[in-house]
Amino acid sequence: MNLLLVDDEIAMLHIMEKAIDWKKKGIQKVFTAYNTDLARDIISSSKIDLVICDIEMPKENGLSLIQWIQDMYPEIINIILTGYPDFNYARSAISLGVYRYLLKPIAFDELEETIASAVEKLEEYKTKNKPEADPEIADVVNTIKKYLESHYSEVITRKKIEELVHLNQDHINREFKKQTGYTLMEYVQHYRILMAKKMLRETTLSISEISIRTGYDSPAYFSKIFKKQTERTPLEYRAAKAKG
Repeated sequence: MNLLLVDDEIAMLHIMEKAIDWKKKGIQKVFTAYNTDLARDIISSSKIDLVICDIEMPKENGLSLIQWIQDMYPEIINIILTGYPDFNYARSAISLGVYRYLLKPIAFDELEETIASAVEKLEEYKTKNKPEADPEIADVVNTIKKYLESHYSEVITRKKIEELVHLNQDHINREFKKQTGYTLMEYVQHYRILMAKKMLRETTLSISEISIRTGYDSPAYFSKIFKKQTERTPLEYRAAKAKG
Protein backbone atom coordinates (compact mmCIF):
# COMPACT_ATOMS: atom_id res chain seq x y z
CA MET A 1 0.00 0.00 0.00
CA ASN A 2 1.37 3.43 -1.00
CA LEU A 3 0.75 6.82 0.60
CA LEU A 4 0.88 10.35 -0.85
CA LEU A 5 1.37 13.32 1.50
CA VAL A 6 0.31 16.69 0.05
CA ASP A 7 1.17 19.95 1.85
CA ASP A 8 2.63 23.25 0.64
CA GLU A 9 4.60 23.50 3.90
CA ILE A 10 7.70 21.51 2.97
CA ALA A 11 8.83 21.33 6.59
CA MET A 12 5.51 19.72 7.51
CA LEU A 13 5.93 17.21 4.70
CA HIS A 14 9.31 16.18 6.08
CA ILE A 15 7.94 15.93 9.62
CA MET A 16 5.04 13.70 8.56
CA GLU A 17 7.32 11.61 6.36
CA LYS A 18 9.83 10.96 9.17
CA ALA A 19 7.72 11.05 12.34
CA ILE A 20 5.94 7.75 11.76
CA ASP A 21 7.27 4.28 11.02
CA TRP A 22 5.04 3.91 7.98
CA LYS A 23 6.04 0.34 7.19
CA LYS A 24 4.79 -0.79 10.58
CA LYS A 25 1.45 0.75 9.64
CA GLY A 26 1.28 -1.23 6.41
CA ILE A 27 2.57 1.55 4.12
CA GLN A 28 5.25 0.34 1.71
CA LYS A 29 6.14 3.64 0.04
CA VAL A 30 5.55 7.30 0.92
CA PHE A 31 5.36 9.94 -1.83
CA THR A 32 5.32 13.69 -1.13
CA ALA A 33 3.97 16.65 -3.11
CA TYR A 34 4.06 20.34 -2.20
CA ASN A 35 1.34 21.39 -4.65
CA THR A 36 -1.70 19.90 -6.36
CA ASP A 37 -0.09 19.74 -9.83
CA LEU A 38 2.70 17.53 -8.54
CA ALA A 39 0.15 15.46 -6.60
CA ARG A 40 -1.83 14.82 -9.81
CA ASP A 41 1.34 13.79 -11.63
CA ILE A 42 2.24 11.30 -8.90
CA ILE A 43 -1.27 9.86 -8.70
CA SER A 44 -1.45 9.52 -12.49
CA SER A 45 1.91 7.76 -12.78
CA SER A 46 2.11 5.71 -9.55
CA LYS A 47 -0.17 3.32 -7.67
CA ILE A 48 -1.48 5.40 -4.76
CA ASP A 49 -3.85 3.88 -2.19
CA LEU A 50 -4.06 6.63 0.41
CA VAL A 51 -3.79 10.45 0.26
CA ILE A 52 -3.30 12.83 3.20
CA CYS A 53 -3.90 16.33 1.89
CA ASP A 54 -3.78 19.81 3.39
CA ILE A 55 -6.75 22.01 2.46
CA GLU A 56 -5.19 25.47 2.52
CA MET A 57 -2.72 25.64 -0.35
CA PRO A 58 -1.83 28.39 -2.84
CA LYS A 59 -3.35 28.42 -6.32
CA GLU A 60 -5.74 25.54 -5.67
CA ASN A 61 -7.75 24.45 -2.66
CA GLY A 62 -6.98 20.93 -1.49
CA LEU A 63 -10.65 20.04 -1.77
CA SER A 64 -10.41 20.52 -5.55
CA LEU A 65 -7.68 17.90 -5.63
CA ILE A 66 -9.83 15.55 -3.55
CA GLN A 67 -12.73 16.05 -5.96
CA TRP A 68 -10.46 15.16 -8.88
CA ILE A 69 -9.21 12.07 -7.05
CA GLN A 70 -12.76 10.95 -6.27
CA ASP A 71 -13.73 11.37 -9.93
CA MET A 72 -10.66 9.70 -11.43
CA TYR A 73 -9.54 7.24 -8.73
CA PRO A 74 -12.52 6.45 -6.47
CA GLU A 75 -10.68 3.56 -4.80
CA ILE A 76 -8.17 5.95 -3.16
CA ILE A 77 -8.87 6.76 0.51
CA ASN A 78 -8.56 10.48 1.29
CA ILE A 79 -7.73 12.14 4.61
CA ILE A 80 -7.59 15.93 4.86
CA LEU A 81 -5.68 18.28 7.15
CA THR A 82 -6.52 21.86 8.04
CA GLY A 83 -5.42 24.49 10.49
CA TYR A 84 -8.93 25.95 10.63
CA PRO A 85 -11.83 24.20 12.41
CA ASP A 86 -14.26 25.56 9.84
CA PHE A 87 -17.57 23.69 9.63
CA ASN A 88 -17.91 24.56 5.93
CA TYR A 89 -14.66 22.73 5.21
CA ALA A 90 -15.84 19.74 7.20
CA ARG A 91 -19.17 19.71 5.41
CA SER A 92 -17.47 19.93 1.99
CA ALA A 93 -15.09 17.15 2.96
CA ILE A 94 -17.95 14.90 4.08
CA SER A 95 -19.81 15.56 0.83
CA LEU A 96 -16.71 14.40 -1.10
CA GLY A 97 -16.57 11.17 0.84
CA VAL A 98 -13.36 12.03 2.69
CA TYR A 99 -12.43 9.31 5.19
CA ARG A 100 -11.21 11.57 8.02
CA TYR A 101 -10.85 15.30 8.74
CA LEU A 102 -7.86 16.13 11.00
CA LEU A 103 -6.88 19.44 12.54
CA LYS A 104 -3.40 20.96 12.67
CA PRO A 105 -1.23 20.91 14.66
CA ILE A 106 -1.30 17.18 14.09
CA ALA A 107 -1.50 14.81 17.03
CA PHE A 108 0.65 11.98 15.70
CA ASP A 109 -1.05 9.32 17.82
CA GLU A 110 -4.36 10.34 16.21
CA LEU A 111 -2.74 10.30 12.76
CA GLU A 112 -1.30 6.83 13.39
CA GLU A 113 -4.69 5.54 14.52
CA THR A 114 -6.32 7.05 11.42
CA ILE A 115 -3.73 5.48 9.13
CA ALA A 116 -4.16 2.06 10.73
CA SER A 117 -7.91 2.32 10.31
CA ALA A 118 -7.59 3.49 6.70
CA VAL A 119 -5.19 0.65 5.83
CA GLU A 120 -7.65 -1.85 7.26
CA LYS A 121 -10.45 -0.31 5.19
CA LEU A 122 -8.39 -0.28 0.18
CA GLU A 123 -7.49 -3.97 2.22
CA GLU A 124 -11.25 -4.68 2.78
CA TYR A 125 -11.97 -2.90 -0.50
CA LYS A 126 -9.36 -4.95 -2.35
CA THR A 127 -10.70 -8.20 -0.93
CA LYS A 128 -14.30 -7.40 -1.83
CA ASN A 129 -13.50 -6.05 -5.29
CA LYS A 130 -10.75 -8.43 -6.34
CA PRO A 131 -11.58 -9.80 -9.79
CA GLU A 132 -11.43 -13.49 -10.49
CA ALA A 133 -7.86 -14.42 -11.24
CA ASP A 134 -7.31 -15.38 -14.87
CA PRO A 135 -3.60 -15.73 -15.65
CA GLU A 136 -4.22 -15.89 -19.40
CA ILE A 137 -6.16 -12.61 -19.44
CA ALA A 138 -3.59 -10.97 -17.14
CA ASP A 139 -0.85 -11.95 -19.61
CA VAL A 140 -2.85 -10.54 -22.51
CA VAL A 141 -3.37 -7.24 -20.68
CA ASN A 142 0.33 -6.98 -19.75
CA THR A 143 1.31 -7.72 -23.35
CA ILE A 144 -0.99 -4.96 -24.60
CA LYS A 145 0.25 -2.46 -21.99
CA LYS A 146 3.86 -3.08 -22.97
CA TYR A 147 2.97 -2.68 -26.63
CA LEU A 148 1.07 0.57 -26.05
CA GLU A 149 3.87 2.01 -23.90
CA SER A 150 6.46 1.14 -26.57
CA HIS A 151 4.40 2.42 -29.52
CA TYR A 152 2.51 5.37 -28.01
CA SER A 153 4.01 7.75 -30.59
CA GLU A 154 2.57 5.71 -33.47
CA VAL A 155 -0.92 5.32 -34.90
CA ILE A 156 -2.48 2.48 -32.91
CA THR A 157 -5.22 0.64 -34.75
CA ARG A 158 -7.75 -2.02 -33.84
CA LYS A 159 -6.13 -4.39 -36.33
CA LYS A 160 -2.69 -4.10 -34.71
CA ILE A 161 -4.06 -4.90 -31.25
CA GLU A 162 -6.11 -7.84 -32.51
CA GLU A 163 -3.10 -9.26 -34.38
CA LEU A 164 -0.92 -8.85 -31.30
CA VAL A 165 -3.06 -11.04 -29.00
CA HIS A 166 -5.30 -12.87 -31.50
CA LEU A 167 -8.51 -11.71 -29.82
CA ASN A 168 -11.47 -9.56 -30.83
CA GLN A 169 -11.01 -5.93 -29.70
CA ASP A 170 -14.43 -5.73 -28.03
CA HIS A 171 -13.39 -8.61 -25.77
CA ILE A 172 -9.91 -7.12 -25.30
CA ASN A 173 -11.38 -3.74 -24.37
CA ARG A 174 -13.68 -5.22 -21.72
CA GLU A 175 -10.91 -7.24 -20.09
CA PHE A 176 -8.39 -4.39 -20.32
CA LYS A 177 -10.87 -2.04 -18.60
CA LYS A 178 -11.46 -4.58 -15.80
CA GLN A 179 -7.73 -4.93 -15.17
CA THR A 180 -6.57 -1.32 -15.55
CA GLY A 181 -9.61 0.94 -15.20
CA TYR A 182 -8.97 2.30 -18.71
CA THR A 183 -10.23 1.42 -22.17
CA LEU A 184 -7.45 0.86 -24.69
CA MET A 185 -7.71 4.36 -26.15
CA GLU A 186 -8.04 5.96 -22.71
CA TYR A 187 -4.82 4.22 -21.69
CA VAL A 188 -3.02 5.37 -24.83
CA GLN A 189 -4.09 8.96 -24.17
CA HIS A 190 -3.19 8.69 -20.48
CA TYR A 191 0.28 7.39 -21.30
CA ARG A 192 0.87 9.93 -24.05
CA ILE A 193 0.11 12.78 -21.67
CA LEU A 194 2.43 11.28 -19.02
CA MET A 195 5.22 11.23 -21.58
CA ALA A 196 4.38 14.75 -22.73
CA LYS A 197 4.64 16.00 -19.14
CA LYS A 198 8.04 14.36 -18.82
CA MET A 199 9.27 16.04 -22.02
CA LEU A 200 7.90 19.41 -20.93
CA ARG A 201 9.68 19.11 -17.58
CA GLU A 202 12.96 17.64 -18.73
CA THR A 203 13.60 18.99 -22.25
CA THR A 204 13.42 22.22 -24.23
CA LEU A 205 11.62 20.58 -27.15
CA SER A 206 8.98 22.73 -28.80
CA ILE A 207 5.29 22.01 -28.31
CA SER A 208 5.06 20.93 -31.97
CA GLU A 209 7.91 18.45 -31.53
CA ILE A 210 6.43 17.04 -28.32
CA SER A 211 3.09 16.76 -30.05
CA ILE A 212 4.62 14.65 -32.84
CA ARG A 213 6.65 12.53 -30.42
CA THR A 214 3.54 11.67 -28.43
CA GLY A 215 1.50 10.64 -31.45
CA TYR A 216 -0.45 13.82 -32.21
CA ASP A 217 -0.15 15.26 -35.73
CA SER A 218 -1.82 18.52 -34.72
CA PRO A 219 -0.19 20.66 -31.98
CA ALA A 220 -3.55 22.39 -31.48
CA TYR A 221 -5.32 19.07 -30.87
CA PHE A 222 -2.47 17.93 -28.60
CA SER A 223 -2.79 21.14 -26.57
CA LYS A 224 -6.55 20.64 -26.30
CA ILE A 225 -6.16 17.06 -25.00
CA PHE A 226 -3.35 18.11 -22.67
CA LYS A 227 -5.46 20.87 -21.13
CA LYS A 228 -8.45 18.56 -20.75
CA GLN A 229 -6.27 16.07 -18.85
CA THR A 230 -4.26 18.53 -16.73
CA GLU A 231 -6.34 21.75 -16.68
CA ARG A 232 -3.31 23.61 -18.11
CA THR A 233 -1.93 24.22 -21.58
CA PRO A 234 1.47 22.64 -22.31
CA LEU A 235 3.13 26.07 -22.07
CA GLU A 236 1.45 26.82 -18.74
CA TYR A 237 2.54 23.42 -17.41
CA ARG A 238 6.15 23.96 -18.52
CA ALA A 239 6.24 27.47 -17.01
CA ALA A 240 4.87 26.22 -13.69
CA LYS A 241 7.45 23.42 -13.52
CA ALA A 242 10.25 25.82 -14.39
CA LYS A 243 9.30 27.98 -11.39
CA GLY A 244 9.42 24.92 -9.15
